[in-house]
Amino acid sequence: MGDKITSGPFFIPLFIDGTSNLPVDRLLIGLKNPTNQTKTVCVTVDRCADTIFPTTAPESTILNQQVTLPSEHCTVLRIFAGPTTFQGDNMLRVTVEGDTDKEAEGIEVALFGGNDGRPTVTMVFKHEDFIEVDED
Repeated sequence: MGDKITSGPFFIPLFIDGTSNLPVDRLLIGLKNPTNQTKTVCVTVDRCADTIFPTTAPESTILNQQVTLPSEHCTVLRIFAGPTTFQGDNMLRVTVEGDTDKEAEGIEVALFGGNDGRPTVTMVFKHEDFIEVDED
């Protein structure tokens, strides 16, 4: 499908910061097409449930969504926490494949996790924080 970038693995904290009891209740994946052409990507979010070595857990896909954006358009994919999506202490990895790359010649990506607009610092990723996936 084209270029592939990833957030790499990151953990969902139990609470959005050390001073509140607000759990992380959503993950937002922002997509922006700053180019003058329509672009398409496939967004995948994979989850590993919390396990401690030597125990292991299989990875499961909680989102696999194709998105087509016209020139100069944007959208946000939203995933709410829950037993079939993610919970605190889970590990997630967001991958975007298609018309995107690190040089932003395609769709740009941003992640935000938190609770009702309050961010969890460890779950904020700007486009430049993503890494290219080399599948050679």
